[in-house]
Amino acid sequence: AGYDGIDLALWKNFDSWNTSYVKKLVAKHDMPIKVVQTSDNINIKEMHKAIDICEAIGADTIAINPPKIFNIKSYTYLSDNLKKLRDEYPHIKFSIINPEDTTLFALPIPKYRFANIVEIIKKHGSYLGLDVANLDADAFEDDFMRKLAQFVPYTSVVYFSDKTKLGKWHVLPGDGVLKLQAFLKKLKTTGYDRYFSTKLVLDKKDLADWDKVATILAQAREYYKKYFEEAKED
Repeated sequence: AGYDGIDLALWKNFDSWNTSYVKKLVAKHDMPIKVVQTSDNINIKEMHKAIDICEAIGADTIAINPPKIFNIKSYTYLSDNLKKLRDEYPHIKFSIINPEDTTLFALPIPKYRFANIVEIIKKHGSYLGLDVANLDADAFEDDFMRKLAQFVPYTSVVYFSDKTKLGKWHVLPGDGVLKLQAFLKKLKTTGYDRYFSTKLVLDKKDLADWDKVATILAQAREYYKKYFEEAKED
């Protein structure tokens, strides 16, 4: 499908916790792991497994799915330990993925929630795993696009997909309502040179057909290639 790396989601399969097995797969398929992704129920055990895998295979980014609302235990673990982890492993970019309907700035929201991008970066000293489809649509088109260059230095990976007017998240780029071409164009002018990670929700019937999966992944890859890699800057 044209990809050159893997974003390894640890909680999807227990085999992904087996460092030696993961190393063998990387070597066998000549497909490096660029990002190690943790679950939204992160704890010290899962975090240190993610670090172990990064150290073993050379990945430089840990993307943390934000704890669900009122998951105080995981939120507190991150709040209390991110700075220490960042200092102990300066070669790893510890990154928090913005949750659904993320805004740019603070709103009257529950305390235990990573719900705005400025807080993720400034308050917690984290890099941002930018899930484009999770941004509030108005915030994306107005505030975020206008201030994009300010966030690029703190963004380690862009989770790239679209969303529909009816609220279906993580569909193929171009199949939704987000202004992704303009986003990619502006992102390119900022000099963004970190990772893109395709993030799609697929139907079970599609997942059962490997040829269909490859076609869908290739479509997403082609969109990025056309509007970012090969696009000419004005």
